[in-house]
Amino acid sequence: MTQELIIDADAHFVEPPDIWKTWLPEKFRGQAPQLVKDNDGGDAWLFAGASYPDPIGLVTTPGKPFDQFRWTGVTYEEARPGCYDGAERLADMDIDGVHAELIFPPQRTAGHFLGHPDAETSRVGVEAINNFILEQFCAPDPDRLIPLAQVPATGIDDAVDTLRKAKARGFRGVILASWPSGGDAVSEADDPFWAAAVDEGMPIAIHIFMVSRQARIAQQEAANKAGGKHLYGGQNGSKGRASAKAVGGLSGIFASVPGTISQFIFTGVFERFPELRVALIETGVGWIPHALEQMDDRYWRNRSWGDLPISQPPSHYWRQNMAASFVYDPVGVRLRHDVGIDNLMWSSDYPHHVNDWPYSRRVINQSLAGVSADDRAQILGGNVARIFGLNTAEPPGS
Repeated sequence: MTQELIIDADAHFVEPPDIWKTWLPEKFRGQAPQLVKDNDGGDAWLFAGASYPDPIGLVTTPGKPFDQFRWTGVTYEEARPGCYDGAERLADMDIDGVHAELIFPPQRTAGHFLGHPDAETSRVGVEAINNFILEQFCAPDPDRLIPLAQVPATGIDDAVDTLRKAKARGFRGVILASWPSGGDAVSEADDPFWAAAVDEGMPIAIHIFMVSRQARIAQQEAANKAGGKHLYGGQNGSKGRASAKAVGGLSGIFASVPGTISQFIFTGVFERFPELRVALIETGVGWIPHALEQMDDRYWRNRSWGDLPISQPPSHYWRQNMAASFVYDPVGVRLRHDVGIDNLMWSSDYPHHVNDWPYSRRVINQSLAGVSADDRAQILGGNVARIFGLNTAEPPGS
């Protein structure tokens, strides 16, 4: 019996303890995240602008029951090696029945360097992350561990240069966390980047947020200025921070992602670059039909006088140019034809705390119950393979 081809649209790694010693030039290591202990004796990374470290507990959860998740007190010795070692990840993928994964860096680590006030440190730090992804983590099998390159936030020239070099080195796409020219919103100054992406055939992945470097710097300066009592100084502080962490991501999706979609569409980016492909990662999909409906309504009501630089309803550009990933989204699956069957992608978010390893296939079968074989094939692997140009050889165990 042939096993389904499952390609994970969103997987991450946890920074191995020696990542900066190995990949960051010595002169910049003092600017790297520092590995420290949290209040409960676990391993944690201290990032720029933070008055407390970020523990590894919720990003090393594969195989643990939900009621045993811990935010603090988890060490690297307890974590599955697949969290930070590519060869071990392949073994975990085989257990889970996953053929391939798109590999994203931890967003907290990427953000540390994307928002660094020194431009050179910012560029070098992002390059270190990319080198680790390509030359270490994905090296055991780059056809199954699919490397994506983080784009720095230091201006349009650096963004274009990174994209072109990434294609030449074997990355399969790029990760954009801010508008390429550095502004707080998309503008025509970003067009050279979109043109380069089309020219190189490089899809763009956006992992929820788009935040300019200056905004990140301002956030870090505000955190430094606030200073204050260490939030791991007591049990109540830890619990309060954990509560904020648990709810923050969900609210962030609905606060930022619709605006990102609107900016791409209503500023005519896809009108000018119809071959551009943009994948929105870890956003869920069930809310998208309503957003498209409302964007189309605004377009029809205002197209005669609004001088909009688009010739089609917004939903046309969504279906032509964009896609989004989900982990568990039964509503989105039910509305899959309203989202667009070619526009949604399954993902695991391994090794973060929403992952279902080693039961991904069971959860997939539950959430895709009643879905046709053709639709399953698109959602579970076909769309990712098409958008990112992946090798879709027979999966293991076929």
